[in-house]
Amino acid sequence: MSYIPVTLNHFRAVKAWADSCDAQVDLDVRTFNLEVKLRNRYYTLKPRFLVVNQGRIAYSTSLVKDVTGFIGWMPYEVLQWDLSQDKLLFKKFLDNAGLKCPATWPALEDVDGDFLVKLSNGSFGYQIAGPHRQSESESSAATLAQDEGAQTKGGGALKFAEQFITGTNLKVWYWGAKAFYAHVHPYPTIVGDGVSTVQALIDARLAKAGEKPWTPDEEGNLKASLTFQQVRPADVLEQGREVWIDFRYGRQYKPSSTSADTDNDLGGIKEHVRRQIDLAGVKAAEAAMRRFKAPVLYSIDGVVDDEGTVWWLEINSNPILPPDGYPLVFMSLFGPAKKP
Repeated sequence: MSYIPVTLNHFRAVKAWADSCDAQVDLDVRTFNLEVKLRNRYYTLKPRFLVVNQGRIAYSTSLVKDVTGFIGWMPYEVLQWDLSQDKLLFKKFLDNAGLKCPATWPALEDVDGDFLVKLSNGSFGYQIAGPHRQSESESSAATLAQDEGAQTKGGGALKFAEQFITGTNLKVWYWGAKAFYAHVHPYPTIVGDGVSTVQALIDARLAKAGEKPWTPDEEGNLKASLTFQQVRPADVLEQGREVWIDFRYGRQYKPSSTSADTDNDLGGIKEHVRRQIDLAGVKAAEAAMRRFKAPVLYSIDGVVDDEGTVWWLEINSNPILPPDGYPLVFMSLFGPAKKP
């Protein structure tokens, strides 16, 4: 994600669009609001920022102390969308739309397969326990879920078990019905050398990425990922054996670097996967238009299994805006970008 939160990449994208149609763009450095004028119309776009507070990621609409990156200007305030606020409601939407999603079970005793324990309103990959094998006892899985914080909290959140499907993480950004950006991220792995313990290999990878080893937010999922593969931190992997250490999107555990080059993976996605992506956009946009009456930005997370089936997990109504999306945003506001 090192391309998206680079502030200059957003400036470059807005400037390129403004140059293409001779638009006037003014930035208020006190509020970071962006005023855009073209063809006797003007709009004020509001900023969004990336915040890391006590090791946890969040978004902010103002330039507060803990801001670490800029993630886009939007022509509307923060959205409230029931499908993004309740994972279980989104799953019902997917079922009704004929889109794939993992099975869910309201209680651990009902579980019929490998599973995760989630909260219905969690985000950023926090408060997820697992993965667990179906063969694990109810008592040990429930205890682990509570220890990792994946339990019912305020605000009507519900704890539930979700079928765990291994594959490749997929995150797709849409403006209205159009998919315009995607990340395709395999699980991060370690490779045995016949000498080092699993814990030493993980510690080395985290240190290289500038991450603190085995923080409370990450330790549970790291250990559960190893246990799922019947590996222990003290084990020594044979030379060349590869083991994945996390399954959550955004946990790549590799050094970050800034770049002016887009990291959009959408163009390289196979056709049969792209068809599923496009269908999800059509169905989600229909629901969004009923709620907001105009195109909006959203992203959908999923996992692609070995057969190329996309299993959708959750939708976000206030995601970061990849700089590549500005032409679509401005087209909705001003029409095609053409110089007068």
